[in-house]
Amino acid sequence: MKRILSTVLLVVAVMLLAQTGAQAQERVGVSCADCPSYKGAFSIKNDTGVTIFYQVRWGNKHPWQKMTLESGHTMTHSYPLGENPNQAAPTPYVRFDRIGGDGNNFTAQEYRMEFYAVGYTGYGAGQRYKTEPKRYVFRYAANGRDLDIKAMR
Repeated sequence: MKRILSTVLLVVAVMLLAQTGAQAQERVGVSCADCPSYKGAFSIKNDTGVTIFYQVRWGNKHPWQKMTLESGHTMTHSYPLGENPNQAAPTPYVRFDRIGGDGNNFTAQEYRMEFYAVGYTGYGAGQRYKTEPKRYVFRYAANGRDLDIKAMR
C-alpha cells in the first residue's frame, strides 16, 4: 500500500513539475489594445448651399489632396499622433477658390489650419483630451461671391 501511495505521489509531483515548466516557458507579449491612440484633427462644414471644391495637405512635404464637400456636410481631416497627444505633426493647410461665380477663374486662398488632439486616452488614463476636432465652416460673404473659412466655437 505504501508503494502504491508513493508511486501515486511521485506521479502527481512529476505532473505538477511538468505543468509548472510549461507555464514558465509560455511567452507573454505586450498588447497595445488599451494603449492611448491620438490623431490631430480638424473638420470643415459646408454651409454655403453649393458644393465646395478645395485642397488639403499636412506640411510642405505632402502633396495637395483634392476634396469635394457637398452643402450641409462636414469633412474631418486627421494626422496620426500615436500615443502622445502632444506629438509634433506637420502643419495642415487648406486652399480653395475664394471667389465664386467667376467662371473658370481660380483665385486661390490658402490658410494654415489649427487642430486638436483627439482619440482614445487608454485604459486607466486620468487625463482626458478633446474628442471633437477643431471645427471650421465654409461661408459666403453677404455679396454671395466671397468664400471664406471661419473657426467655429
